Amino acid sequence: MTLKLTSGKMSGWGVGPRFAVISLVIGLIVILINARFFPTLILRYNPLTFLCGAFLILLGIGVCLDAAVQVHKAFDQGRLVTSGIYAHVRNPVYAAWILLVAPGLVLVTGFLLLIAVPFFMYALIRILIVKEDVYLEKRFGSEYLDYKKRVNSIIPT
Repeated sequence: MTLKLTSGKMSGWGVGPRFAVISLVIGLIVILINARFFPTLILRYNPLTFLCGAFLILLGIGVCLDAAVQVHKAFDQGRLVTSGIYAHVRNPVYAAWILLVAPGLVLVTGFLLLIAVPFFMYALIRILIVKEDVYLEKRFGSEYLDYKKRVNSIIPT
């Protein structure tokens, strides 16, 4: 998604595409480093660990889809979403990737160095999210500022 500072417009995707691409690249680099330089830092396959990882991934994808549907409906109507999952976390799509999907991938793939990826993702989104915050503050004013005070960005309340 592109933020056009001159027009003050942003798509309903926010900074998501940039976040996704950078996170994917970081994840692939970490997997390559793990496989090449630390081949013993791989979990031995365990069906329970795999199932737990798969559950986290599916739960995270479900949260992402639910949140995306809510925000796109509201975006098309010019509304700020503050209910549902958005009552607990301002950025549930990013939160789901950081807190559910990425840790689930560690359990499914067994690459232990992937445990560092959610920390990189968190740092990345803290940088990228500023553009969304600026846009939402301009578009919704005090409504967004009040919401921002009540609800955390990534860690659910």
